Amino acid sequence: MLFIAILESIIRKLDWNDSGILIEGKYLSHLRFADDLVLLSESSSQLQQMIQTLNSASKKVGLEMNLSKTMIMTNATEKTIFVDSEQLIYTSKYVYLGKQISFDKDNNYSEIERRIQHTWNKYWNLKEIFKSNMPVELKTKIMSSCLIPCLTYACQTWKYTDKIKRKIRTCQRGLERSMLKIRKIDKIRHTEIRSITRATDALEHALKQKWKWAGHVARLSDERWTLRVTRWKGPSGKRHRGRPLTRWTDDITKVAGSGWLQTAQDRESWNSLEEAFTRGGVLTN
Repeated sequence: MLFIAILESIIRKLDWNDSGILIEGKYLSHLRFADDLVLLSESSSQLQQMIQTLNSASKKVGLEMNLSKTMIMTNATEKTIFVDSEQLIYTSKYVYLGKQISFDKDNNYSEIERRIQHTWNKYWNLKEIFKSNMPVELKTKIMSSCLIPCLTYACQTWKYTDKIKRKIRTCQRGLERSMLKIRKIDKIRHTEIRSITRATDALEHALKQKWKWAGHVARLSDERWTLRVTRWKGPSGKRHRGRPLTRWTDDITKVAGSGWLQTAQDRESWNSLEEAFTRGGVLTN
């Protein structure tokens, strides 16, 4: 707690009011959770200056940056950035607060694959339970409390394409088959398997969490960055040719319309649309 308080004190003293990314007339310069810090900048020269001031201010109170964990991501030309004459490394992806972030257009899919791998790792760590002769009800409870949360971690931030939905559904079906010791060649339909496990549907759960989160963000009344960034249309400029990439709001607007931020102000109206979003978003096969 003392460390966090000191870091908070350092950040408040830094003159970053005109540094960062301009969003709705205000600069977003950094994200911070405990000692995990992300600096945001519109140019490499500005980033160099921000890092220098942060490094100098930290040293004055006896803190040092962990350069082995300090990396840079950019969607522009890579330019050299130094901290105390040591060159920082560029990376194409980074895990921040348990979620992979990247400028790669396929990052959403890559993150789902990463979550699936984590979920299977957790499953095999608990194989003494899932591969045992314990009652199915007990296995299902452990799946609901350990595996589903692992699979759907940060699901509120996902963009749900049909490809993504199939990945989530296939993963859960594989988990259920494995814990029931049913092989694919046994040709038992997934509906029969679900009638045995009575497990929470991971895809429905994930969609429900996103809908609830979207409503929560829309109703924020203190102009937090969460709401500002959600409303933001991105920087000005020309869009690349070709089909636009899927946006986080696309599946929401399909159900609630382009005015979903206003619709969400009425909790009752918003909650009444939840089933349409979750059930409508679930694949039929």
